[in-house]
Amino acid sequence: MTGARRILLTGASSGLGRELARALAKPGVTLCLSGRREAALATVADELRAKGAEVETAIVDLTDIQAAEGWVDAVAHAPIDLALLNAGMFDGRGKDGKLESPRRAAIQIETNLTAPTVLALRLADHMREAGQGTILFVSSLGAFANQADAPSYCASKAGITAFARALREDLAPDGVRVVIAHPGHIETPQTEVHRGPLPGIMPAEQAAKTILAGLARGTAEIDFPGHLRLGLKLQSLLPWKMQAKINQGLRFHVDHGDDPDKGK
Repeated sequence: MTGARRILLTGASSGLGRELARALAKPGVTLCLSGRREAALATVADELRAKGAEVETAIVDLTDIQAAEGWVDAVAHAPIDLALLNAGMFDGRGKDGKLESPRRAAIQIETNLTAPTVLALRLADHMREAGQGTILFVSSLGAFANQADAPSYCASKAGITAFARALREDLAPDGVRVVIAHPGHIETPQTEVHRGPLPGIMPAEQAAKTILAGLARGTAEIDFPGHLRLGLKLQSLLPWKMQAKINQGLRFHVDHGDDPDKGK
């Protein structure tokens, strides 16, 4: 699917990140993985090594700017061919009917927007110097949606899409490619806490294959499922009150249960 030999991947311990790593693992490939759960990340690493890949792992708080930049600098001692910025979290209206707290909103924006921005800027320095490389951002169809039950999530994804599009223009003359994936609902920890309709939901393995196939084709923005992306484009042309009426059938809440880290 890709000729990349040295690959950086965030959020590799579960969900989409794990499936991307599985799909990319083969002899001759080095995977530099970060995740939040040490035991889960170690299990993934063992599986990837069994497939013949070289694996480097790190438990990094990507919202810590110094730690995030330090990790990129450490793994970029050899050129990074492909960086998949996948780590993220999902939060929104709770089962009590209240939106996420200001603190949870800030954490979500730090995780989904600030962290990949910091990583990408540091990666851009290294890739620009090398004259090659690809940065792939995993955003969301939520970047184009007005979800009254997850406004911070939508804002974080819209922000990273805008940032990535701008970075693409800046890096193109230097031979560095920027790609954005906008998936819909995927069977991950995010959808495990989502209580409401999940149109077009797909297994994480299928989503990973879709992203990597788009990457191999040279697609600049990988939006799927296509019918949902088309629906969002058409909906955006309507007055906001009409959009809100359409969205009524998709309302939801988030149930973390006793584990506040669910949805990450």
